[in-house]
Amino acid sequence: MTISTKNPVDTGTEKSFGTRPARQVLVGIPASPGLVMGRAFQVASREITVVEEDIPESRVQAEEQLFRRAVTRTSKEISQIKEISETRTGVHDSLIFSTHLMILQDPGLMNGVLKMIREGHKNARWAVHVVLGDYIDKFEKIDSPAMRDKAADLRDLYNRLMSTMDEAEPALEEVSGEDGAVIVAHEILPSFLMALKPGQARALLMDTGGRTSHVAILARSLQIPAVSGLRNVVTAVKPDDTIIVDGSGGLVIVNPNEDDIRRFRERVEVFERQRRELFTMRRLEPMTRDGKYITLHANIELPTEAEKVMDYGATGVGLYRSEFLFLQYSAPTEEEQIEAYRQILDTMAPGPVTIRTLDAGGDKLVSGITATNEANPFMGWRSIRVCLDREDIFCTQLKALLKANTKGNLRILLPMISGLEELRRAKACIRRCSEELEAEGIKSATVKVGIMIEVPAAVVLVDLLAKEADFFSIGTNDLIQFTLAVDRTNELITDMFQPHHPAVLNMIYHTVNAAHREGIPVAVCGEMGSDPMSVLLLVGLGVDELSMTPWSVMATKKIIRSINFEDVRESALAVLQMDDTNSVNGYMYRKYAQTITDLGISSFIGQVGNEVHGDT
Repeated sequence: MTISTKNPVDTGTEKSFGTRPARQVLVGIPASPGLVMGRAFQVASREITVVEEDIPESRVQAEEQLFRRAVTRTSKEISQIKEISETRTGVHDSLIFSTHLMILQDPGLMNGVLKMIREGHKNARWAVHVVLGDYIDKFEKIDSPAMRDKAADLRDLYNRLMSTMDEAEPALEEVSGEDGAVIVAHEILPSFLMALKPGQARALLMDTGGRTSHVAILARSLQIPAVSGLRNVVTAVKPDDTIIVDGSGGLVIVNPNEDDIRRFRERVEVFERQRRELFTMRRLEPMTRDGKYITLHANIELPTEAEKVMDYGATGVGLYRSEFLFLQYSAPTEEEQIEAYRQILDTMAPGPVTIRTLDAGGDKLVSGITATNEANPFMGWRSIRVCLDREDIFCTQLKALLKANTKGNLRILLPMISGLEELRRAKACIRRCSEELEAEGIKSATVKVGIMIEVPAAVVLVDLLAKEADFFSIGTNDLIQFTLAVDRTNELITDMFQPHHPAVLNMIYHTVNAAHREGIPVAVCGEMGSDPMSVLLLVGLGVDELSMTPWSVMATKKIIRSINFEDVRESALAVLQMDDTNSVNGYMYRKYAQTITDLGISSFIGQVGNEVHGDT
């Protein structure tokens, strides 16, 4: 979370109060957490005019060369931006620009433009406008935020290609604007953000986008507060307006009054105090007051993040998403995978490390693996389905995992398992890989194999699955999404994404009971694991392990140490008898809201009242 007390309105603010423009409060989507105050700097969208020309045969070659030069130059610029991004945000978030390069090199795009130039005798700029514009239109028409994010990537490429063919200024030119400004725009593209100097943007305000957009991901990595989905921020804000941005709550105050500024400063002081207090939790045990131990692990996406896990008080890695390695290298070799896995396993030893096998598909497009023309990619050819169909890729990954497990602390997690056949086939692959390595003289340590419980079918069959798995990990994000048929990133129905829906809670309880009957543990690795009221419910339902972002571990530990297990178990059993979400939330709020508030962790978990009523 980012806090800025550097306040450009401190000097002369009092003098300007008499003529200060009207105060406005805007509410959007919290895209990147933090609380800052600064001056607005508006970024206008560049207008691009394209004229259709019928060109003679003699000009075809020149237009082809114009397009090819634009592609080459744009590729170089994106590669440069990717290098900058790797330095500033890390390898994972720089993969956004790897996707841009993949799109730019797509044969369908290249051939489509060249065909229109050669056969249609159209000028290069018009050909790019039509072909790339068609791609953009298709993605924008798909009712999925992930696909709309892809449309934003394509618009970024469109703007770059057009600027290059217009011989406009290079895309990497430093963006003008006062240092430390609140950047206000209809849409902010990733390349624009990476072109800013470090510290140049104090916060980002956007009419479009959401929490999952690429620019939001980059903003979180850069620790720049951001609010998206504001719809009318460009018209509401004037240049040099004073703005308070609450990226954690999605709140924007334009031209704040004295009371707003006073509260802003008070919240900064609260944040600093709460941060210091939370760090005292790192070395304490995550144990309830009546002696129930709850394992706290961290979710990571990069091998280098393993070094930070124990600093925040986690005792292991509950989820390493290996697909990001495939996004980084496109087709990582066995040696590249061994190096990445061993870095995590050795860093965390003897603490356990759960590595999820390749989870390609959905919104994770992996070159050469992911299907491209699925009507519903989130329920299409993805996750374990891809691995079992492409055993060459799967077995390479499995052998790399087994070879890297020199400390014996590896747990393999299989995603999106929907039945016994998939589990048995995957375990057969693991056995075969182990036997082949042994035949080569490579002895691998024993590995526990678990499955993600994220498909309702798996919950129905959980008694059978528990007999053949070593552990369960409940992916609450997808389990809620699939159970309630709600796309949680769709702003039209976000209020229907209810973690405390009776159907979801009963599925979790049923899963825990089936696992415990067979003597295997149950983890939760979704966002419920770091939400205060959800933590109380999950502990009460009997979940053994919670895994979350490293930073959230300390706040969750403080919650666990403040409660009695028998009390939250009684509460969990009570809400299982309730028949609607509002009853569950109301009960939990009445019983625990004050307890959570008294813990003094509000800067990191948001408003308790909003969370338990499903407004997160």
